[in-house]
Amino acid sequence: MSDSLRIPDSIDTQRLQAMQLVAKMKESADKHGIGFIGGFISPDGQKFIMTNMDDDDTQALLPDNLK
Repeated sequence: MSDSLRIPDSIDTQRLQAMQLVAKMKESADKHGIGFIGGFISPDGQKFIMTNMDDDDTQALLPDNLK
C-alpha cells in the first residue's frame, strides 16, 4: 500500500505565482541598487516577505501587523 502526495492545486499555484512576482520585483530592485521589501499575506493568513535590506531596516519599515 503506497501513499501518494496530495498537493492542493489552486492555492499553491496562486501562492507560487505571487512569490514569483515578489522575487522579480526584488531582482529588479537589486539590479538598480534600490532597497526593497515586499510580500503578501495569503488567504489562509501565511505571510511571505522578501527583502534585500538588513534585518534592522526591515523591522523598522514593516508595520506591526507584518512583524
